[in-house]
Amino acid sequence: MVKSAFIYSEIFSHYDFGPLHPFKTSRAQIVYELCHRYHLLERPWIEIRKPEPLTFDKLASFHDSEYLSVLQAASYNPFSFEMLGCGLGTEENPIIEGLYDLIALSAGATYLGTQLLTEEGFTIAYNIFGGFHHAGRSHAEGFCYINDAGIALSLLLEKGLKVAYLDLDAHHGNGIQDAFYRDNRVLKISLHESGKTLYPWSGYETEIGEGAGKGFNVNIPLPRGTDDETYLYAFSEIVPPLMEAFAPDITIGVFGADTHHTDPLTHLNMSNHSLCRAVNTIVELSQKVLALGGGGYNVYTAARTWSLLWSVMNKIEPEDVYLGAVGGMMYGPETESGSLEEDAPSITSGALKESTHKEVERVVDFIKGSVFPHVGI
Repeated sequence: MVKSAFIYSEIFSHYDFGPLHPFKTSRAQIVYELCHRYHLLERPWIEIRKPEPLTFDKLASFHDSEYLSVLQAASYNPFSFEMLGCGLGTEENPIIEGLYDLIALSAGATYLGTQLLTEEGFTIAYNIFGGFHHAGRSHAEGFCYINDAGIALSLLLEKGLKVAYLDLDAHHGNGIQDAFYRDNRVLKISLHESGKTLYPWSGYETEIGEGAGKGFNVNIPLPRGTDDETYLYAFSEIVPPLMEAFAPDITIGVFGADTHHTDPLTHLNMSNHSLCRAVNTIVELSQKVLALGGGGYNVYTAARTWSLLWSVMNKIEPEDVYLGAVGGMMYGPETESGSLEEDAPSITSGALKESTHKEVERVVDFIKGSVFPHVGI
């Protein structure tokens, strides 16, 4: 029986990284308002939960204490030499007033999700302001100051749980891979644009883990221009058999909306169709799901996608309760047709289709030969 938590705080959108920075905190509020507009939160099995900031000690379950102290001080002192070695104060990871409070709240929302799933009988917990998968134990990178998914993984492993980490963000989750590369208690699967064309320039299919973790780190790098059809081919060939063999207690999903063809930072040729279908499969394969937003830099496209994913996870058809109201669309171009619905698949053709699909087939064959035997397939 489904029991879902939508974890949200209006404080998420009170911060601004500047007009030129791609990360817009306002997207969280837009998702929340879209979910209200399309009647996606008013169900008896759904609760809206408000997070609290995560304590220093809980943050330190993944991050080095020294780094956290520098990060905490940086929120009130805009520059120190210690920041330079931690990736702080750059154009990528600027320091803004109250930064530590914001990231502690973000991590608190993800942590609340783990509590709801493990202690209060929830089956789905959704923190749209989470999925900061690039941050390392002692440094910031890629707009990520703390790694909330890494914190959640560390705390779930302390409880003796098996965890599947499925990263659908267009950028490779290098912070998670680096931290759990030798760990067989976490099955890590990442579908992302290839490091040949996109930051963080990692996540190749040959990176399959080391030691006890060999075979439990799975990367599916996608060539530039990959469409929905090829994406879903790769997903269906790799993810379901690995999930069924691993049988996790909890699944953490980073559902980045930057796979969309309108995203300004990526180069894939996808609509929201493949992400919706992939998330639906993940929910069906999982006992419990902690869903995190991840990246998405076309604000309205990302907000629309994340709202759709919430409807998919809860098997609700979006219903525009403001249809016909004066003023038209409230939150920008939800779609070309002006409604919140899953797009038709984006399918390419010709030489681009042939080359991308051939490369993905090669990657899939490699994974089946090098990874599947380690997990008993």
